[in-house]
Amino acid sequence: MININQLNFSYGAKSILHDLSLSIEGNHYFALAGLNGSGKTTLIKLMLDLLRTPDANNVQINGASSWDIASRKNIIYLPEKFILSAASSAWDYFKLLAGVYRQPLDVERVNELCSRLDFPVDLLNKKSFHYSKGMLQKVGLIGCLMLDVPILLLDEPMSGLDPKARHQIKTLLLEEKQRSGRTLLYSTHMLADVEELCDSFGVLHNGELRFVGTPQQCMSVYAASTLELAYLNCINETA
Repeated sequence: MININQLNFSYGAKSILHDLSLSIEGNHYFALAGLNGSGKTTLIKLMLDLLRTPDANNVQINGASSWDIASRKNIIYLPEKFILSAASSAWDYFKLLAGVYRQPLDVERVNELCSRLDFPVDLLNKKSFHYSKGMLQKVGLIGCLMLDVPILLLDEPMSGLDPKARHQIKTLLLEEKQRSGRTLLYSTHMLADVEELCDSFGVLHNGELRFVGTPQQCMSVYAASTLELAYLNCINETA
């Protein structure tokens, strides 16, 4: 589903990602954990072809190079800071998104997702300046889940959400895995969410994948009673 092979990336003389390899199969939830500046967002941008490496074959989506525009039909993306034009409403965004992916706009599905996330349906026609940050994040997630796209790529999806909203989104994502068999790759620095949500995760530190496996394996490898301690032991370990 997602294959990254010996990926390197630099900004000028500054190396951002070093010899990074990662494979994620279908119907698998994978979290990319790392500090700010560890390279998480750079990796996501390379997958979306917002940045490029010299070799197109470093990143493949369903067997297609990330340089191939056809690869993007398999991915739907939610950035960390999702925003809409002040003159646009949620419905405007949903219609645009459905058009881009050439799928019908399923109003019933949108209403169901709004109910699950406590987003008032009567606000969907309001301009986005009426929405709080948390509401905008929900609009972005509804847009991702309303369509039939096999790979969800979410950059810090819980950022700025209150505990109730975070619980609702995690519950919805877990149900979505059973409902549609999607693959999820999301970046985070919230390790509790990793344990609750993901089959496996990777620790990205200073541009290198220091660990890939389950939370339980990480705690075993780094001799820690909690995932947080295991993570800290991992990133503090001398390479």
